Amino acid sequence: MSFRGKNAVVTGGAGGIGLQVSKQLLAAGAGVAIMDIQDNLEEFVKLRAAHPTQSVMIVKMDVANKKGVEATYEEIAKTFGSIDIVVNVAGIFNDKEVQRTLLVNLGGIINSTLSALPYMSKDNGGKGGTIVNMSSVVGLDPMFIIPVYGATKAGIINFTRCLANDKYHTRSGIKFVTVCPGATMTDMFTNFTEKIIFPETSDETYKILDRLNKQSAADVSRCILSVLEKDKNGAVYVIEGKRVFPIELKPQWTGKEQAL
Repeated sequence: MSFRGKNAVVTGGAGGIGLQVSKQLLAAGAGVAIMDIQDNLEEFVKLRAAHPTQSVMIVKMDVANKKGVEATYEEIAKTFGSIDIVVNVAGIFNDKEVQRTLLVNLGGIINSTLSALPYMSKDNGGKGGTIVNMSSVVGLDPMFIIPVYGATKAGIINFTRCLANDKYHTRSGIKFVTVCPGATMTDMFTNFTEKIIFPETSDETYKILDRLNKQSAADVSRCILSVLEKDKNGAVYVIEGKRVFPIELKPQWTGKEQAL
């Protein structure tokens, strides 16, 4: 995939991995619309100054707000004319706030993805494109200290793989990809033990966090652009140690098992 002249939407683009993805896409020649509930005026000014000839659109929006996200996509499509790429990064970590975590992490991915389809799908006049949804390695393998967060990330993997159906791709021209970063230095780690639901595991949690091999948000963003270049529908990738690893998720149920 060539990014020059393409239009991209990045949720959670005001900071962390999302901001770095926005920078990478702009550097590669794409126009970028950032959707985030957070303000980061200083960084937004820098983005526009660094790329004066490219479209940089900033929309303050909570991805958990379904109607708001739908309206935002309508606004982006009118401004850009088309949408070619969506990278859904927006997410939070606070297992004590169960409903908010579900609404933002899983609900936000679903809201953004489904809202993008009418503007990207070839059977609705769009050009097709690629949607990358960010999950986590804890969506693949359970980590006992963060069950709520992990559940949302597991849901993202299943949701995205469901959409990556060959028949739908043939009709829509949209590819769906999941990325699962390992431990990444973002605000997620700030006051980490204050946001877990089992405070008695705090000592064990610190030991686990100390053992993790952490990567930077910039490392992950570069890997996400590499994934976009691969452009493989239905793929699931682990991002670890600045590298991308494709993984194969084999069916565990065929619907044809013998009755006991």
